Parts: sequence; C-alpha cells; structure tokens
Amino acid sequence: MKIVNLFLIMALAIGLIPASGLAQFSPETGGIKGYMVGEYYWNFNHNTGKVDEGGFQGRHGFWFRRIYFTYDNKLSDSVKMRLRFEMNSPGDFTTSTNLVAFVKDAYLSFSLGGGASLVAGIQGPPSFALEEDTWGWRPLEKTPLDLYKWTSSRDFGIAIKGGKTLTYHFMFGQGSSNKAETDSGKKLFGSLAYKSNGFVVEAMAQYDRAKGGDNDFILKGFGAYTGDWGRFGLMYANRSYKKEGADDSFVYNILSAFAVIKAGEKFELIGRYDLNFGKGYKTSFKGSGIDYVPFADNHEFGFVIAALSYEVHKNIWIIPNVKFTMYTDPDEGEKADNDFYGYLTLYFKF
Repeated sequence: MKIVNLFLIMALAIGLIPASGLAQFSPETGGIKGYMVGEYYWNFNHNTGKVDEGGFQGRHGFWFRRIYFTYDNKLSDSVKMRLRFEMNSPGDFTTSTNLVAFVKDAYLSFSLGGGASLVAGIQGPPSFALEEDTWGWRPLEKTPLDLYKWTSSRDFGIAIKGGKTLTYHFMFGQGSSNKAETDSGKKLFGSLAYKSNGFVVEAMAQYDRAKGGDNDFILKGFGAYTGDWGRFGLMYANRSYKKEGADDSFVYNILSAFAVIKAGEKFELIGRYDLNFGKGYKTSFKGSGIDYVPFADNHEFGFVIAALSYEVHKNIWIIPNVKFTMYTDPDEGEKADNDFYGYLTLYFKF
C-alpha cells in the first residue's frame, strides 16, 4: 500500500477520534484471525490442450489458493480498525514464485449511531458482499462478479452502511481496487437489501468512469433463503461496458444459482451453476487471464461446481470438488474444448 494512503488514514483518524478515545487503544487487546485454503489440483481436460502441446491439460500439483491474516482492534468505543494481509500461489499454471503478502484491507470504521457506520480506507464494496456471505464457500470459489472480473473485491474509498431488516451500503471509491490511483476516474456503488425469516433480497448497482473515459455500468439482483436444511440462492447481473467514443456497448449477462444442503452434522453437499452469455463474452472476454480456472477467450459458457464438505475438526474442512466448463459455439473460429478440474481442498480457520 502506498505511503500516501497510510497518511490519509492517519489524518482521518486523528481528526475524528477524541483524545480520550486514543488513550484507550492498546495493541495487545486486538484480535488476530485468518484462514488458509490449500489444494491439490488436477486438470483432467482443458481448452488450452495437453501439456506436451503447450497447454494445461494433465497439469497437477499443490498450491495455496488463499491465505488471510487479519488484525482487528478498537481505537475507541466508537472507532474500529482492520488491517488484513493476503497471499496466494500463482494460479496461471506457468509462474513459479514465492508467496508474497499484500494489503487486502486497511480501514477505520466510525460508529454514527443508530446502527450506521462510516468506513474509510481499503475495504470491500457492496458489489457482492452479501451474496458472498450467503454463498458461504468462498474457499471453494469466488462469487460470479468477482470470478469473471466484472469488478474487484476491494476498493479505496469512503462508505456508509447500516440497517438490520432493511440494510443499505453506499460507497464512493477510486475504482482501482487496492492498488494505487492512476487516473481521474471514480466509482460509485449502492446496495439495498431486505432480510426477514431466512429470506434475503438485494438490488445492487455500480458505475465506473474508467480509465480513458470508458463507462462501466453493472446492475444485479440477488435473492436467497436459509433454513435448517441449508440454503439456496439465485442471482442475475447485467453489465454494459462502453468504450470512449464507441456507438455500442459490450453487454455481459450472468445467471447464477447455488444450493448448499446439510447432510448430517459434519457434511454439506454444495452445487453451483453460472451461465455467462451476451455480446461481451463473444467478442471481448479475456477468460484466459483468470487464475486457477483459466477460461477460453471470447466464448459464452456455463460453469459448474460440485463439492462435498466434511468438517474434520472444529474449523477444519476437507472438500473434494470438481469444476466443469461447457463452452458454446462462438460466432467466429472453432469451439473451445470443455474444461474439467478435480480438487482436494483443505480449508482451516484460526
């Protein structure tokens, strides 16, 4: 994280935290937590072809999909902080480097009363936060907007959020994820959700005035139900990306459904299907740049996740799972071969 970002956070903290609140802070009272997701993977079939032909089919090995290390603390009765680091193994099947930690979260949260909070710094926007919490299996895979790189899971900005039955989350960000600002574009996010008796319904919108004057607009609707037996959810999202000076927009659509079913005290059956379609996928989708599950470029496709979770011990899970991608015929060129991955995932929290 750039030094200027640290100064901004420090300046905001000094300006808003009372002196009496500062005196209450003690680093040793903070909480440390995190989790790790390690996997053994095997590419049984892949759109890039076989290993001896320069592709990924047949590759297998170990990697860390994700490691979190988080420090939380209270600076006063009304101000909280978070600093979180993340590290990952390269997921492109070709790069061989050490795991390098980077700043994932760095923010202050100010209580405004009435259940509302003002959050400043690097934080998660409302793009898919509620959906990810309901899905509950981020260790297996990202939620669709995150996975297909429609938007980032982090941004540097200011947000206000709150509510219980009717919740809200609005954010003004710089639109460059947790990286440094490189242009004058900014990003607006907004989410409204209703929660009652296990049901949740959410409407989310975001607008990005991207680098070079491009316009990126996303609308999403999400609904889910959680009961004693498990949970299921349904999401539809539409993205319109218009380049500066262009007459038409690239349009992308995702229809996604998931179900998590309890099969005893320690087992869960997990399934998800994402349908990706629209002109944008046919003409400008760079799926080959997506880590861990590189897709074929410029194809519409369906993506399936099937898994069985077993809780070996408190906060430790073993999850055998498979992922399958089915491509449709493109407008030009040959149809890509389907992808088929097998994984044995070890997930543990601390």
